[in-house]
Amino acid sequence: MTKKTTKPKALTKPAVKAPQPPKQDQRPATAPAPRLMILFGLDENKKPRAAKFVVDENLGLLAKAADAMDLIICEVRSRKLVDLAQKLPEGRVHANGPAFVPYIRQDLYDKVLQAAGPDAAGPTSPPPPVGAPRTFEEIATGHLVIAQEDLETGWWEAIVFGCDGDTLTLRYRDYPRLPRFTRLRTAVALPYPKAAS
Repeated sequence: MTKKTTKPKALTKPAVKAPQPPKQDQRPATAPAPRLMILFGLDENKKPRAAKFVVDENLGLLAKAADAMDLIICEVRSRKLVDLAQKLPEGRVHANGPAFVPYIRQDLYDKVLQAAGPDAAGPTSPPPPVGAPRTFEEIATGHLVIAQEDLETGWWEAIVFGCDGDTLTLRYRDYPRLPRFTRLRTAVALPYPKAAS
């Protein structure tokens, strides 16, 4: 009687799916969430112009364009501004040139101006500088702190415009046309004293 020999079964590796490229509508986890902004103002002949911009990064480019055209930047946060933004044309910012902000009707401009509220005043003079705070508890109006815009854009010097308990109202030092924003006292960084002088 002959002994049956069985061949060992071939070891099979578990099927591994090849990594798929991300779909076009997927954003990396670190990408900042898009923000809706309005640029508006009057030209040298007092003709109103305004446009909406969807910004997911590089707010600095938009701020430089606003500076070059003497326009105001307003972030769309209120329901009224959302509705008005839908009526505005889309603007464009060119990396090596001025922004395209078309002219609009006077009545629409007046509504945007009213809905923008305090942001319609444009950049205001910062409070008198008082140096750098040594502790988080010491942060007060006029101090220079470091605030994070988002993971992609990073941290930037900001001036404290006001304190309400642990909530700070800030504006970026180098981009005074960008709207003010709020951060918790513990969500900012303290600069070295030499950096603030």
